[in-house]
Amino acid sequence: MWLTKLKTALVLEEIETISLLLEEMPRFETLEQMEEAAFLLQQSRKLLESEKAKTALTLQQLKNSIDFLKSTQQQTPPILNLKL
Repeated sequence: MWLTKLKTALVLEEIETISLLLEEMPRFETLEQMEEAAFLLQQSRKLLESEKAKTALTLQQLKNSIDFLKSTQQQTPPILNLKL
């Protein structure tokens, strides 16, 4: 059952479901189940690394956009408003 849920989460790229499943990993009864779980865990790691890279790229693009917007704003000289 756990393996099926992990397969489904991988196919649907459900990161949160994968995380939850990793927290409740069962003991496997056969060598075949262990090998299948190892393969699926490796695929999960690749998916997570891919999502991490996408997120880093998006954050960098946002930073570049913010920097660009800041550079195009009019620079107003600071005004010292002294009232006596």
